[in-house]
Parts: sequence; C-alpha cells; structure tokens
Amino acid sequence: MLWHVTSYALLMLAGFLAGIVNTVAGGGSFLTLPTLMLFGLDPKIANATNRIAILCSTAAAVATFRKHGHLDRTLTIRLGAPTLLGVPVGALLAVYLSADAFESMFGVLFIAMAILLMANPKRFLQSGEHRTYPAAFQIPVFFAIGVYVGFIQAGMGILLLLGMSYFTDSTLAGSNAVKNSIGFVVTLAAAITFIAYGMVDWVPGLTMAVGNVFGGVVGAKLAIKRGSRFVFVFLVVVMLATGIKLVVAST
Repeated sequence: MLWHVTSYALLMLAGFLAGIVNTVAGGGSFLTLPTLMLFGLDPKIANATNRIAILCSTAAAVATFRKHGHLDRTLTIRLGAPTLLGVPVGALLAVYLSADAFESMFGVLFIAMAILLMANPKRFLQSGEHRTYPAAFQIPVFFAIGVYVGFIQAGMGILLLLGMSYFTDSTLAGSNAVKNSIGFVVTLAAAITFIAYGMVDWVPGLTMAVGNVFGGVVGAKLAIKRGSRFVFVFLVVVMLATGIKLVVAST
C-alpha cells in the first residue's frame, strides 16, 4: 500500500517538474519517461502514456501565455502545419517498433540531444540575436521534427525552439508560446493514434497529468519572467544520465 501511495506521489511530482521544464524550454519527458518506466510500464507504453500528461500541461501553458499576450497565431499555424503532418508517421513507427529496439533508441537519442545542446548553447538561449535561414527550408525541417515528435516526444520543446531559432527572430517568450501551442496540437494527434491502438495506461497517465497542469502554469509564468537559462544545465545532466542508463540496460 505504501509503495502505491509513494508511486502516485512520485508520478505527480515528476509531472509537475516536467510541466515546468517542458514549458520553459523542453525536455520534461526526460523526467516523466523514466518515472513511468519505474512505475512498471515498458518503454512503448510509457511513451504513449506520457502524451496524456503532456497534452494537459501544454493546454495549461498555452492558456497562460494567451492571457499574458504572448502568442503569435500566424507563426503557430505556419510552423505547426508541417510539424503536424509528420506526427502520424512517427507515431506509427513507434507502434510497430519492438520494445527492445525502442529502449536502446531512447538512450541514443537522449545522449544525442544533450550533445546538440552542449555544442551550441548560445543559439538555444539567445533568441532574436542570430542569423535566420530561408523560409523554403521550414517545411522539411518541421516535418522531420513532427516525425520525431510522433515517434518519441522527449525533447520536442528543445527541437521546436532550435528550429525557430534558425527560421524566426521571435523572442524567447514568443518562441515558448508558439512552441507550446504547436506542442498541444501535435501531442493531441499522437495521443489519438496511441489511444486507437490501446497503448495508453490511463491511471498513471492521468495521475501524472495532474502535476503537469500545475507545472505548465508555473512554467509559463517563469518563461515570461526569467527565460530558460536556469534549466539548461539541469536538462543536459538528466538527458545524459537517462540516455546512458537506457543504453547500458539494453545491452
């Protein structure tokens, strides 16, 4: 009984922290996925169940950004459309991959994402102060992000922020608002796919979602006031530790 109570409390706490991290920058799934697997879910079910919590936190974050006037609807539609098109492709890949391959792929992608952040932290942190690239490249880049999001989701926010840093001059607060808006739509598309295949474990998913909602609101307020510097080192450490653990566990 004590283990069950502790497990649910841990799910809510992980959801709360992930909601903050996802909203401010991205990478909260590096907390929630290991927690769901610790709860007893295999990687494929954890990946699907995680979408329910993220859906709730992004909805709460978007509502908060809109309330404070930090939402560019035009940019959201322009970047969100190609991202959304890629989601079903990635979600179907996730459905049909074997659990063993999925776990090792988690680890490799976590480590790769951490290296990407460490290689060029200024582009991630300094929105609006860099060279942008031709709009013609936006569709294939954001479609590829959509495939990744449908496939795993972890690191979605970081990828979207990095993508926007190459194609827009949006401020960090503006980019975060757009990122969360796109995140809500594409997560909904992926969640529908996983629900249709019966891959969502609703009890831990909804338990974690409670924490995610509160974290999404808190994270949106922090993003507006402080930006993402204070979570950068934390993200890299969690990604590396989780990635190494999963790669070692799958060998």
